[in-house]
Amino acid sequence: MRRIIFFATLEYLEKKGDVKHFSFPNFLLTFILMLVVTCSPKERTLFDEGKKWEEQGEKTKALYYYELSLRENQEFEPVLKRMGLLLAESNQSMATAIFYLEKYHRTKKNDLEVQRELFRLYLTTGYEKEALEILEEIRFQGKKEAVEFFETTYLCLTRPYKQKDYLTNLEKSPLASDPYYAPWVRACETK
Repeated sequence: MRRIIFFATLEYLEKKGDVKHFSFPNFLLTFILMLVVTCSPKERTLFDEGKKWEEQGEKTKALYYYELSLRENQEFEPVLKRMGLLLAESNQSMATAIFYLEKYHRTKKNDLEVQRELFRLYLTTGYEKEALEILEEIRFQGKKEAVEFFETTYLCLTRPYKQKDYLTNLEKSPLASDPYYAPWVRACETK
């Protein structure tokens, strides 16, 4: 494939007659650099190794391999997501988790897992405006149960009045039994 692109480019330049303006060493250098940056399978290998460690419960080793993968390609989306979600589990890493999840979220707006984690992190750290933006995105996706749960959580955690009503609504939600959402209900109880 690489050879085809290279020779097709050369042939195109020869047909146009612009070969005199063509600097072969510069073209070759640019072409090689482009291939190295865009076609590196190493980032995938490192990501897979990190995923393996994560599945075994070795989060520190997983983060290490994810970091190595990001050194190969800073925009590698699967790593951005996994790094953000893993770091979000630690209260000391919330800012870093937000950084990785926001970077991923800019390209993948409809990932509910990332949306809900960003929503939780924003509410936890006091970024109400950003939490409302995520809530709007979820509304447009049309998932009624999720929208109701997120809205009630937002109101419960940010509005001191009617908190018992919000808590009752959260507990009645079908999502309340989901292990992921259970801490949200507890957070509302303790507020």
